[in-house]
Amino acid sequence: GFPQLVGLGASGKVVSVGSNVDGIKEGDIVAAFTLPGADRATQQYVVALSNRITKIPPGIPQAEVAGLIDNFVTGWHTVSSSFGLPLPSTIPPSSDLDPEATSSPILVWGAGTSAGTYMVQALRIAGYKTIIATASPRSAPAIRSYGATHVFDYNDPEVVTKIRQAAGGKPVKYALDPVCTQASLDRISKVVDTPGSKVALLIPIKIGSIKSVNEGGAQLLIDLPDDLNPFTKGVEIVTTRTFEWEANEQWKQTLLKDILPALLGSGQIKSQEVRIIDKESTLLERVKEAHRLMKNNELRGAKAVVDFNAA
Repeated sequence: GFPQLVGLGASGKVVSVGSNVDGIKEGDIVAAFTLPGADRATQQYVVALSNRITKIPPGIPQAEVAGLIDNFVTGWHTVSSSFGLPLPSTIPPSSDLDPEATSSPILVWGAGTSAGTYMVQALRIAGYKTIIATASPRSAPAIRSYGATHVFDYNDPEVVTKIRQAAGGKPVKYALDPVCTQASLDRISKVVDTPGSKVALLIPIKIGSIKSVNEGGAQLLIDLPDDLNPFTKGVEIVTTRTFEWEANEQWKQTLLKDILPALLGSGQIKSQEVRIIDKESTLLERVKEAHRLMKNNELRGAKAVVDFNAA
């Protein structure tokens, strides 16, 4: 129903804390990952549980952390909890991860998306050695800087062949798809075709073009129907639901409280481009402009962050 609150990431100064909160005090500069409901990000004051709050290290722009916090959680949760691949539990890591796992080629299809950006970075932080990504030529340099060892244009007719070559003769047994369109699924199925492989899909799955999705003329699915599944029998399909990240007790307690601040402070996590929306005269107009840019696919790999304090 309406009115509708939108937005997931928020940043600002703590004005009050609960009686049982440790590690956060009034005056701290923080970012919060809000969840659907009354405490969404686009309001003057946000209430958040302490495990959903990250203290922003000095010198890090608030807008960058507000823009990355939800997609950082999505990327980390997809690789670890949904996909079952090892990620470090502390920063710096207390021990090396399984060398067999980190030597396996991993494909991130659509690494220029907001979630794909942080999937690549999570894999690089964990020490994975062959991170193969697809992205637009415009996004490719940034994706390489995030840690991808190979980046290919997803529109290249030879992209499947090039991905196989980049894998160095090893089967690509793991693929992450934050795009989740019929086209992306079809291309990935031509690369990941070994029984026992896994493909993680970031729902919703979009049946129809991006334009038709925006115009309400396409389907948005939470599971991949058998008649639309292009994958070889024996390839496991895993769907990622970001808001289930707290089901992993370890990440619930440490991901935003400890791991993200450590990564930000050490420069190991990089923000995607942030576009600050601050020119419109009212907050409502700024929120509507951010929504328009997102709906019309005009952000092109950037993240819209609404400035609440703009005049």
